Amino acid sequence: MTTKKTVPKKRVAVVTGGAQKKTPDLHQPAAIPLIMYRRIALTFIILVACALLAVLYLSTVQAVIHVESSQAPVTTEFVANVFATPTRPTDVHGQILSGTLGKTQSFTPTGTSSKTVEDISTGTVKIYNNLSFAQALVATTRLLSQEGILFRLKSAVTIPAGGSVEAQVYADLPGASGDIKPTRFTIPGLSEARQSAVYAESSEAFTGGVSTIAIVSQEEMEAAALTLQESLMNDAKEMLLAEADETFSGASYEAETVEKVFSVEPGTEAKAFDVTLTIKVTAVFYDKQALEKIATAKLYEGLGQGQEFVQVDPSTMVVSVDGVNQENQEANIHVTLSAPAITSQTSEALHVARFVGMTEQEVSDLLLAEGVATNVQVDFFPFWVHTVPRLKDHIYIDIR
Repeated sequence: MTTKKTVPKKRVAVVTGGAQKKTPDLHQPAAIPLIMYRRIALTFIILVACALLAVLYLSTVQAVIHVESSQAPVTTEFVANVFATPTRPTDVHGQILSGTLGKTQSFTPTGTSSKTVEDISTGTVKIYNNLSFAQALVATTRLLSQEGILFRLKSAVTIPAGGSVEAQVYADLPGASGDIKPTRFTIPGLSEARQSAVYAESSEAFTGGVSTIAIVSQEEMEAAALTLQESLMNDAKEMLLAEADETFSGASYEAETVEKVFSVEPGTEAKAFDVTLTIKVTAVFYDKQALEKIATAKLYEGLGQGQEFVQVDPSTMVVSVDGVNQENQEANIHVTLSAPAITSQTSEALHVARFVGMTEQEVSDLLLAEGVATNVQVDFFPFWVHTVPRLKDHIYIDIR
């Protein structure tokens, strides 16, 4: 007999009267509010902007220090040997010549040293005669000026009736009183009636009452001799240059006084004096270009560390004769060459690390106090920067 297996039925609860409620899933994450996303995005943007600004600042910040460098002369001074046949690189090819010249020249004292002496004042007058007959006046006739100064006729004259003549007069007494301005004169020797009809007038001032006599001083005599020597030197240079080898572009001269004679003694009153002078001139002709190269090389040897020349001009070289042996055609010449030097970029005083963090005033005070510069100006970028940045490769030195 077949046995039926009974399957138990499940009961299902039926909810009526509303929607079925869902049970929350505890493993599902909670929703993030939109305002939080906005804050995160804004923060990110701000951070990126700050980073960009920082990068922009670090890439553009800079300081340019403009330095007007102080100049200091660098000088080289040495003795070069001149030979007809030089054997060393430091020797110079040259030629030695000499000659003797003499001359006498007259000089007028300058009056720097002088004395004042009294003399007789003189002048010219015009004598008028308003009478109907001629009036004769003898030499030494007195003429009295309106100032009361007495003069006398130098020579006799006759003034025609109604006419006039010019005559020379001189002061009765020596001294400055006779130096008078144009005036009218009466003739005291005539009667009072004639004095109004016969009179004299001057149109120019009288001079000569006081004169200055020059005294020749020792200084003036030596100055005259020096002037004459310069004239003789110019003549000697032309003479010796005409004899020298044309290949030599440089020359130095030495003068030796053989004779010097003056026509007066110091302190003598004289209107002129003579100077007689004889000199021996020795000329050393040399290869100027070769000497300039030697002088320039020695000048650079004396240049200090951290310095550079503004300009080296070999043509400013000063050469003088130091010693001569004309027989052997040998000479020693004294050479001097100078050039202005300024502080260079390699100087420790301008190392950029020194200025990190300084203001413009601090940089200026430092360099001026050390004598490196005469003026300092610092340009900062961007405009809000006021101190030298710590990035050394953003600090620039401009030397003027």
